[in-house]
Amino acid sequence: MSRMTLDIGEMLVAVLLDETPYQVKLIQDASTALEIVRTLTPQLVILDYLLPHMDGVACLDALRATKGLERVPAILMSASLPKQARERTDVLLVEKPFDLYQFVSLVTQVLEAE
Repeated sequence: MSRMTLDIGEMLVAVLLDETPYQVKLIQDASTALEIVRTLTPQLVILDYLLPHMDGVACLDALRATKGLERVPAILMSASLPKQARERTDVLLVEKPFDLYQFVSLVTQVLEAE
């Protein structure tokens, strides 16, 4: 994972922990995320499109193939989402750059709708 992506992830975690009552975990790559969801069921998955070893769309597909995660809400973010990601209806898309507090509001709306 690039340092810039990690910095954005760390910033999002800090803001979400500060601005919401939710528990947040930063996972740095898709492989680790797929391992963790075996024991920890997320209420929401936030993915960057550019992940090490696997892109965010492939990671989302793998998560959706996991029993119990078929319908977990997901947000996919990137500065340049490919057409295949833009056409998906099972994920919310956020293009970088984005307004941080609108992002927090989106996360809150998704989690409160559950």
